[in-house]
Amino acid sequence: MVRYLDLLCKGYMSWLYALVIKCVFSPPPNQSTYCSSLYRHCETVRRTMHIVNLDPAAENFDYPVAMDIRELISLEDVMEELGLGPNGGLIYCMEHLEDNLDDWLAEELDNYLDDDYLVFDCPGQIELFTHVPVLRNFVDHLKSRNFNVCAVYLLDSQFITDVTKFISGCMASLSAMVQLELPHVNILSKMDLVTNKKEIEDYLNPESQFLLSELNQHMAPQFAKLNKSLIELVDEYSMVSFMPLDLRKESSIRYVLSQIDNCIQWGEDADLKIKDFDPEDDDE
Repeated sequence: MVRYLDLLCKGYMSWLYALVIKCVFSPPPNQSTYCSSLYRHCETVRRTMHIVNLDPAAENFDYPVAMDIRELISLEDVMEELGLGPNGGLIYCMEHLEDNLDDWLAEELDNYLDDDYLVFDCPGQIELFTHVPVLRNFVDHLKSRNFNVCAVYLLDSQFITDVTKFISGCMASLSAMVQLELPHVNILSKMDLVTNKKEIEDYLNPESQFLLSELNQHMAPQFAKLNKSLIELVDEYSMVSFMPLDLRKESSIRYVLSQIDNCIQWGEDADLKIKDFDPEDDDE
């Protein structure tokens, strides 16, 4: 709201827009599939979108990559030269990115103009969003450059088979939300692969009492108070609302994108800019 009022008062100012994509409890191709579908949709409707790869372990893309962290550092090189494992190497790569926010990243971002729309495809390891400050500092850097930023959280719909897994996904998203301090759009991905959609529908926008009842049925009686506290925490932060995404349907992609646009106020500044006008003629 503060950013909106600031924009309203300074009608001459334009913003850039950024999405931080994170995907957990799902194989890595999930978020790349999402980015690919998003890019193709925007291409169809003649909307410009720039996708940035922030995954140093990424290999192949079926969409143009506007910026690529592998030009700065790659996981394969780090593992080979420093003898680190995949997780340790990934942390090292992201910390190296953090050290180069004012150099490599700033230079790359200078290539984009006001109103440009960037999608940052991030690694899916949840600890990058919850345990280390790398991506929080990355987001702060974007904000300092007048980016409106939103985080998109992809949760594999096939992972949601019972309430315990649903709560676990909600808590992971909540942890990242608190760490990043960004508007979040929560998506149940891969809905096109779900065979029994009725089971998923119960978790799209469930009531807290329904979740508590289901959780108590799955857990031993001694965890009743803990269950109640977890449900209250999730409900308090309104993290029990997920949007289904079926990549086979353009209407589904369009709806999800519209929700994201609302979060970052995409296009709204065009209506708020102060237009040039001719001064009134002096009386003769």
